[in-house]
Amino acid sequence: MATPMRGTIFLVVFMLLMPPLRAQVNAAHRGRDWEKALYFTWGYNRAYYNTSNLHLQGPGFDFTLHDAKAVDMPEPWNPSVYLSPTRLTIPQFNLRIGYYFKSNWAISAGWDHMKYRLITTQLVQVSGFIDPEVYDYPDYTGTFNHDYVLYNRGFMDFHHSDGLNFIRLALERRAPVWSSLNGNFELALNGVASVGLMLPWTDFTFFGTHFRNRPHVAGYGLSLGAGIRLECFGAVFLQGHAQSGWTHLGDIMLQENTNARGRQNISFFERSFAFGFYVPLSKRADAPPTSTPSRSGQ
Repeated sequence: MATPMRGTIFLVVFMLLMPPLRAQVNAAHRGRDWEKALYFTWGYNRAYYNTSNLHLQGPGFDFTLHDAKAVDMPEPWNPSVYLSPTRLTIPQFNLRIGYYFKSNWAISAGWDHMKYRLITTQLVQVSGFIDPEVYDYPDYTGTFNHDYVLYNRGFMDFHHSDGLNFIRLALERRAPVWSSLNGNFELALNGVASVGLMLPWTDFTFFGTHFRNRPHVAGYGLSLGAGIRLECFGAVFLQGHAQSGWTHLGDIMLQENTNARGRQNISFFERSFAFGFYVPLSKRADAPPTSTPSRSGQ
């Protein structure tokens, strides 16, 4: 079973278990309930993709790559990149802001900057047509009917390397499950349902001609996510998060100066780690949990 499908099953089970898990926690040590508060997060991700059918249409070509394999494009650890204010957006990052409008319920908006690239050497089935009078490459032109060809850079190179950007709105449910005795450290589960726009920045090379296109709204996406937060001193937190989603990209820009377009659906699984902090907007928002005094003599 592919990683995105396993991730979806895990997230659905996790979110279904959140209410009973929380109910079993002693209320005196459950942690605070956020309300009327903002939060901000910044972090980095890795992404995994199911195979995808990619349809490409433009001057002299109209064909589909079937079950093409793809990977993400992580940036190797380098302090001069990850810790630089001018370069920290080069890796695959996550940026998010949310607002708790009622006890532990939040709405949020943010940017998941994933990256996507077809594996540069693979056998793929091709159906469709590439005009031999326009492109003088006998091994890759003519009519194809689910014929296998070697996908490589001499043929084409397709990637959303400046971002398979998922700009999403989300509804979130926070479930505090543990608090230290002094209230300084807490654990909370977090369930997320999202919908948003796909804004890929696509890089396309076809028979040696390179097209670096501009960012372009190409479709939409849906996702479920779940994670856990270690919250410290009612102010900052570290977060581990997993998200599984499906995207429809019906209008991928291939050649900015023509009407060439691509189309594909991508299923993904994303894991991320982030740093965040809360900004309470009322005194009640960051009030620590209180214990109910025990009764004696009964």
